[in-house]
Amino acid sequence: MRGTVRKEKKVIGKSRKKKREFWSAGEWFLVLLGIDLLAKQYVEETMLEGEEREIPGKKLILRKVYNRGFLLNTLEEHPDIVKAVSLAAGAGFLLYDGYLFTRKGNRLEKLGLILAGAGGASNLADRLFRGRVVDYIGVKSRSSFLSRLTANLGDLYLFIGAVIVMVSQKRKRGSVRRSSS
Repeated sequence: MRGTVRKEKKVIGKSRKKKREFWSAGEWFLVLLGIDLLAKQYVEETMLEGEEREIPGKKLILRKVYNRGFLLNTLEEHPDIVKAVSLAAGAGFLLYDGYLFTRKGNRLEKLGLILAGAGGASNLADRLFRGRVVDYIGVKSRSSFLSRLTANLGDLYLFIGAVIVMVSQKRKRGSVRRSSS
């Protein structure tokens, strides 16, 4: 009908905001960061350097090892370079996160960046405040190389986050190719 005025119902006391079903990116980041930092602090306070404790029934070993360089102690004899590169990488990462998290979509890439960011931040905090990264997760293996490796949750976050970001990027490139064909 023409000329009718449509009245909107006002609901008093009820918000139109959707209920939050998941934590925000910042909350996930802080929880993941906190878990790794607490685990490192536990290892620092309760274990001696080089000490190992077997986890019953698992192929994991709790081991206290310090990493003064990058992966596999690369550049450990140059701590100033390691700190500078770590800070530069962290700053770049923060800038990219700031850019990406202001955009809609890219949920998979954002998930990867949350994980990688928490891992990187944990290891950066260690480098800045302890002068070295505390590693504490070892694996029982027949391979002597794998048995010597020790990591921390931050390293695992970084690895898993990087894989997720790569998958996300590959999916984006694949959808761009399909749409342009």
